[in-house]
Amino acid sequence: MRVLVCGDRNWTDEDFMRQWLHDAMVFLPGDIVIEGEARGADSVARNIALSLGLEVLRFPAQWNTHGRAAGPIRNIQMLKEGNPDLVLAFHDDIAESKGTKHMIQIAQKAGVEVRLVTH
Repeated sequence: MRVLVCGDRNWTDEDFMRQWLHDAMVFLPGDIVIEGEARGADSVARNIALSLGLEVLRFPAQWNTHGRAAGPIRNIQMLKEGNPDLVLAFHDDIAESKGTKHMIQIAQKAGVEVRLVTH
């Protein structure tokens, strides 16, 4: 299973995310977590995956190269190159989101299952 995790840069609830990842994945060899190396949900997902010995695909935004377009460019790259089976988007106020909302929109357009996870 290839799970792309994105979300709020202020997300810190590791236990809550761990349960969602556990429910979405069986944690088998070959399972992959895809994340964008942002603070918050991305870094929490990375830490969980590494603690479980899962492979992590990291897609840092190239802010110095692309400026304000770096986030959307990174999201497209994560979707195309990461080839996720599922997107878990952790955000308690999606109406105020830019990056997570963009990731959800492009994933849905590509036919990838998306689950918006809130507290």
